[in-house]
Amino acid sequence: MTLRALTGWRVLVPRGGEWGERVAVMLAEHGAESVVVPLIEFAPPEDLTTYDSVLNGLARGDYDWLVVTSATTVQSLSARVATLVNRGRETPATALATFVGDTRVAAVGPGTGRSLERLHVVPALLPSGERSARGLLADFPRADATPTLRGRSGRVLLPQSNLAEPTLADGLRELGWEVDVVVAYRTLSGPVPGESLRTEVRTGGFDAVLLSSASTVTNLVELVGMPPPTTVVCCIGPRTEQAARDHGLAVHVVPLQASGEELVEALARYATGAAPGPTDPTSRLES
Repeated sequence: MTLRALTGWRVLVPRGGEWGERVAVMLAEHGAESVVVPLIEFAPPEDLTTYDSVLNGLARGDYDWLVVTSATTVQSLSARVATLVNRGRETPATALATFVGDTRVAAVGPGTGRSLERLHVVPALLPSGERSARGLLADFPRADATPTLRGRSGRVLLPQSNLAEPTLADGLRELGWEVDVVVAYRTLSGPVPGESLRTEVRTGGFDAVLLSSASTVTNLVELVGMPPPTTVVCCIGPRTEQAARDHGLAVHVVPLQASGEELVEALARYATGAAPGPTDPTSRLES
């Protein structure tokens, strides 16, 4: 894709943190001006006792697999285990690898895999096809066909958002695994933006908006308002696309793979007349 394809474009990125910063940098490389507004925020789970219990079980080697479905989950895991190892004397960069040990790790896609690798955890399994719950389940081994590590009893640890759907957990159980699902973080609404930004969004002050989850769609509509039809609506995947359509938004861009990188590239392709179109909803995970 030719750089500067988005020169002159003004793009709303309604998610902050590392994701928003990374996407803003990529948009700038294509020539776009971005405005990052955190319409969703992430907070630790309310039940830290249960979270700490399963993480200590991970450190003991109680699990055959750790299944990670987003970079946000990786951030939550690394921050929490750093407080548990030597009472915080070990850094997040090394603590997660210490806790994982020889437990096999599955990641839902390459973006999540890269987040793990930055913390010295190398996934043993990535989907060979669709980067989604369905894609991961298609490649995940059955429990009765997999030798357990050191005699473990076929257990999987699945940390995820409080809003996560049961698709992956149910599918793993159908494959014969005992699955411990734990809330690793909560997805919350961000602060209400100022009236100036809300007016800009509603009156077409942005050429495009990048939507990274169903929660982002809901908060855009409820906290900011509906963008006009002239605003290019970009959804990271089919679940987000369906949420946008349910709220009455026309969807213009959906990348073939659900990641921030692919979302920006798809918008750049759209600007040159070569973007992938919206798709039918599926059970894909999006981060």
